[in-house]
Amino acid sequence: MNSNRTKPVIVFDVNETLLDMAPLKTNINTLLEEPQAFRIWFGMVLHYSLVDNCTDQYHDFSNIAGAVLKMTAASLNKTVSDEDMKKALSAIKTLKAYPDVEKGLTLLQDKGFRLATLTNSPEYALKEQLTNSNLTNHFELALSIDAIKKYKPTAETYVWAAEKLSVKPEEMIMIAAHGWDLAGAANAGLATGFIAREGQSLYTLSKGPDYEASDILAMAEKLVAAYNG
Repeated sequence: MNSNRTKPVIVFDVNETLLDMAPLKTNINTLLEEPQAFRIWFGMVLHYSLVDNCTDQYHDFSNIAGAVLKMTAASLNKTVSDEDMKKALSAIKTLKAYPDVEKGLTLLQDKGFRLATLTNSPEYALKEQLTNSNLTNHFELALSIDAIKKYKPTAETYVWAAEKLSVKPEEMIMIAAHGWDLAGAANAGLATGFIAREGQSLYTLSKGPDYEASDILAMAEKLVAAYNG
């Protein structure tokens, strides 16, 4: 039994971890007429967000997403209009939560865990995402790196989140479906939990996750058991 263990603050990534990006994937793959277009695009979005980190620049995630979609189209020898690209990307604000999310977050709240988000999405987009997916009331704080203008997985973002939540990094658990995010969190001193969404995998050259589950509900049940919540 672990009845004396202090419950950590649980911090969630949003896109693909909580929200199903299938509509956005469909839009981008259809727009560029390529079944791997979304994967190419999303990888490039992450790449160029880190270019901003390394060159002391900051463009919010939405602007990078648009610029990189144009780059992705060019790499695939496709010509698409700005209007069509904007329409395709608009789906990111209306994504719905995976079916397991509501139950998992509710269980954690009921058992006394503090919950927050930490996302690369800009604040205005995050607010819309949480409202449209009916998740707003589950989180004590909805944190976006937009406030400090540094992208995950740089350690600064996780340390800043800890400060906002008035805890130490080691008193937090980062939950994400992305190996790169968990690598960054572990480097900053956080415990980590991997959500094995379809198509996602861990970065094996980084420290392995402290917890691993197929979805948010299964992760919640593991955390409740671990901390006797």
